[in-house]
This record gives sequence, structure tokens and C-alpha cells, in this order.
Amino acid sequence: MKRILFIVNGAKKQSKKLQTVLAFFSNKAFFLKVEVVITQYSGHATIIANENTSTYDYIIAVGGDGTLNEVINGIDLSSKVITGLLPYGTGNDFSRGQNLQFDAHFLFNLIKNDSYKNIDLGLVKGLDKETALKKRFVNIADIGLGGFVTQAILKQKTKFLSGKVKYALAIIQGMIQYSKPKIKVEGDYMFNGKILTLAICNGQYFGYGLCIAPKANIQSNTLNITSIGNVSLLDYFKNLGKIKRGEVIVHPEVNYCTIKSINVYHNDKPCPIEIDGEFIGFTPVRIQILPQKLKFLLPKRKIIHQKKSMN
Repeated sequence: MKRILFIVNGAKKQSKKLQTVLAFFSNKAFFLKVEVVITQYSGHATIIANENTSTYDYIIAVGGDGTLNEVINGIDLSSKVITGLLPYGTGNDFSRGQNLQFDAHFLFNLIKNDSYKNIDLGLVKGLDKETALKKRFVNIADIGLGGFVTQAILKQKTKFLSGKVKYALAIIQGMIQYSKPKIKVEGDYMFNGKILTLAICNGQYFGYGLCIAPKANIQSNTLNITSIGNVSLLDYFKNLGKIKRGEVIVHPEVNYCTIKSINVYHNDKPCPIEIDGEFIGFTPVRIQILPQKLKFLLPKRKIIHQKKSMN
């Protein structure tokens, strides 16, 4: 019999549907132990995951990309624990790319059928000796505009607004205030110049459904780079429709490639960085692949989802 821990994002109001989903698992005789822990502050999910890696067979993040990021940063990657996601966030970009569902039966069937895969992670390490930056990411690391936007969201005093509204306001702020920094990239990808955004991708989607890396695959043993250089914000937004549809952008300042590791330096001022939608700090950093390091609940084949009662 299996033991399962749900780590729930406490910053998001628990709906009746979520309570019903969690009750579904609590009432299943399939599990020896079912525990639900609600986070109390930013970073709490990392601590909870770290303290319980050896205690449970499954640790399930209940939230969005940020909650999942906190959980995977607490998991002991040498352990046998299997991680999963019940997508309950606003953006849900990682779950969008993996076709995960907010559904009790969907998640239960993954567990019952032992349906997990060993997936890649990315790692961001600070190159500045004065910082101790070291963070894993499961979806995307974004240097430049994405980092600016997430940093701007942190500074907003609008806690009663939805995540989408906060993001839209930060994008508008970026259109007005963002100045493309000069960066230097060394390693498997070489670049030197102004950058709008440098997306280092394990998953395909970021920014509430933008398919920035249509060829990214979480089992490829590589990270995909989408580099958007000295492109105006107006030009960028003109191409948003194509990016949403997952089309490759043909532009002299847009490049796609795969890498295992790169170093990113700033030429004039430190460049902001976000991972999985969360601001983490500034360049200089090293970004590298951690191949096949995380056991993660995913369909082994396409699952046809049918609504069922919770009885």
C-alpha cells in the first residue's frame, strides 16, 4: 500500500472542487497514508518536500508552476519518491505542455498504473561568489524580459488582483520601462549583444500559454534555447499569435538551439532571471541540464479522460 503527500499552495483559496479531489484520495483504501499539508509562506513547499522525501511514495504539488518548482527543489533526487502535479495554479504552463489534468481519477490512474517517467531538470547556479544561488527548474528559465516581469510582480502592491491581471500589468510596465541589457553567453550556445529574452527551456510553454519552445521535450537530455535578441517589444508582441500557436519565428534576431550547459554574463548591469514563473536573482549564472533526474507522474500513453462521479 502506498503513502501519498499533497503539498497545497496556501496562497490560493481552496475551492470545493479541490476539497472534493483531496477527499477522494483520503477515502481510497488503496493508500496506507494520505496527508495534506498547506504551505504557509513562500519557500515552505521546498521545506515540506525535503523533510518528507523518505517518508512517502508520492509527493504531489497542488498548485501552479511556482508550487511545483518549490517541491522539486526540496526533493532528494537520489530517493525513490515519485513526484506529481495536480494543476491548481493560474498559468499552469508546465501542465499544459504535459497534458496533465486537475482531476482525481486522472491522477489516481497514473498512480495505480505506476505511470511515471524519469524526466530532465534544469539547474541554475550563480557564478558570483557573493551569492549562493542554486535552483532547479522543471519548465523554463528566462533571462531578460521574463525576469523583469516577475520582478515587477513582486513589487506590486495589488495582492487582491488575480495572477493574470498582475501579469498583464507587469507586461505593460515592461513595455514602458524595460531596456534590453547586453549579455554574453558562452558554452553550447554563443551570444554577445542586446537581448529581449533568453529562454532556456525544458518544457514548451511559459507566460500563460506562450509556446516559446515548440520542440522542447522533458526527456531529451538537453535544454532548448529560444534567444530573442535586439527585437523591439512592438515586434515581439506582433508575433505573439505565432508563438501561441507554437510556430517557429523566422527573424534574424531569433535563434533556436539545444544545449547541455551555458554560462551567462552581463556586460553592463545584472540581468533579472525567473524560473518557472518565479524571480530568483540576477546574472552571472551557469545553466545546465540534469538529465533524467526526477521520477514524475505522466501518462505512458494518451489517456482518454472521462468524467466520473467521486463516489
